[in-house]
Amino acid sequence: GIAVPRDVRSQYHATRKVEDRNIQPGDLLFFATEGHDASHVAIAISANQFVHAPSSNGIVRVETLRSDYWAPRYIEAHRVVTIQP
Repeated sequence: GIAVPRDVRSQYHATRKVEDRNIQPGDLLFFATEGHDASHVAIAISANQFVHAPSSNGIVRVETLRSDYWAPRYIEAHRVVTIQP
């Protein structure tokens, strides 16, 4: 029930950074797959696993944050925070 922006850059700026030791399911994990800025986002399902769609073909996969591919591309975790009125 929480609206988040569609594109990676907007999601990055609309969420709050979380320390790696505090990653929880539902946190957003940002990766630099094209250059140095966040260009890919995934959803944490544990402190070391995430779910994401690596391409636009609709196939969703579970990956390990510490894998040889994803670990060097990882930037940081963020949490979607709502403001109570």
